[in-house]
Amino acid sequence: MTVIWTTEAVVVRVVRYGERDAILTLLTETGLVTAMARGGARPVGRLSAAARLCAQGTYVLYQGRGMGDVRQAEIARQRRALHEDVVKAAYAAYLCDLASRAIPERPDAPPAAYRQFVAVLDGLEADRVPADVLARAFELKVCAWLGVGPDWRVCIRCGAPLVETGEAPRYDPREGGLICPRCASLAGLDAVRGWPVPRKTSAVLHLLAHADIAKLHRVDLSGAMRDALSRILAHQLREFAGVGGRARQVLDEIVASLPDPPAEGHGDLDT
Repeated sequence: MTVIWTTEAVVVRVVRYGERDAILTLLTETGLVTAMARGGARPVGRLSAAARLCAQGTYVLYQGRGMGDVRQAEIARQRRALHEDVVKAAYAAYLCDLASRAIPERPDAPPAAYRQFVAVLDGLEADRVPADVLARAFELKVCAWLGVGPDWRVCIRCGAPLVETGEAPRYDPREGGLICPRCASLAGLDAVRGWPVPRKTSAVLHLLAHADIAKLHRVDLSGAMRDALSRILAHQLREFAGVGGRARQVLDEIVASLPDPPAEGHGDLDT
């Protein structure tokens, strides 16, 4: 049985196939789909624009047995800025890789996956929120979708609420969550086995995990907080979900090699 269908989609992976063609992984509103863009690898061609990472538009797909074909595409967003800036390109490539590995094939995607992914790309283009904060927000969504996102407001061991006063919690890399000072003391966790984190880490993780990425504006986090979120979520995704490892390492190496760090935002999460 063959089907021709039309869908809104974003390109999250491009694999060159021979000299002319490209195999695309498209994120649609209902999940991932793989299709061949014939001639998509050419510099100029009918489907060249539709076969670029982060391109967004309406794709007409022919689905027979096996892989589908892209018959036509009307691109609404080329997202040139994500290809022309080194930092934006690095984050966009990482986020596309993460989406292509973490979101299931259609029709099984989480309801908000497409909308949140589009929002994170829009945010990268707009520069309204630092790129790393946008990445952390999307990583938290992925943790939730894959079932490895704990309730960041409570101790993962005893369930006690984590308060912002007094001694800061720790992140337990074996449990995959934050632990209260009491449990850390009882377990004898040292700085190696239990990672020290800033006092407001619990609140920031919870806020970013539940925020609509499209509505994030002017977020300001301290360098220590951003470093803690980066380390926690890289470990959470790698060790508990099995995604993001190599791509995240490449991103971190690119960002670390830059002469100046990306500019920080200013605003409503001053931590």
